[in-house]
Amino acid sequence: MARIRKWQETLMITFAALFFSVARAWPLGARSAAAGAPHQKEPFTLTLEAPMQPMKAGKPLVLRVIVTNTSDHGFSVPVSQGGYDVEKIYRVHVLDERGRPAPPWVPPPPPKGKTILRVGTGHGMGLQPGQSLTDEVNISHVYDLSWPGKYKIWIAEPYYRGPHMPRGLVRSNTVTVTVVK
Repeated sequence: MARIRKWQETLMITFAALFFSVARAWPLGARSAAAGAPHQKEPFTLTLEAPMQPMKAGKPLVLRVIVTNTSDHGFSVPVSQGGYDVEKIYRVHVLDERGRPAPPWVPPPPPKGKTILRVGTGHGMGLQPGQSLTDEVNISHVYDLSWPGKYKIWIAEPYYRGPHMPRGLVRSNTVTVTVVK
């Protein structure tokens, strides 16, 4: 009799475990079917364009960014236009030849008795499906590229995917910039 009871308990536990695992997976499957493919297409692309010639150390490095709407609807895209607020819009990444992050840019101190106000120019621009716009990113406002060498640079921009979903992140291509004395 004890053997039968033990067998019944084992069977009930197995059935309960199976039931709860199916019940837990069910909403997940329903959600992904409703949301479409698990790896949805990003709503826009970022393409960086770097200067062809080497850059002189200490000179500003301004890269062109082409933002293309690849979605089926229009939306507003924040742009920096080379201003000081570039990091409010893009996540800028710069690695040196050894794969280490480049040092951050530190603005010079203002002259004695003076105040310097650095103002950004960031604002949004409407972008319809299939349209592109060109922005400028002043890398020199984020990183100190005063040392000669080769630097790998890319940017990323977060975007809102919807309620109850993590933010998306679109990453650009990587460009290499050579800095000379």
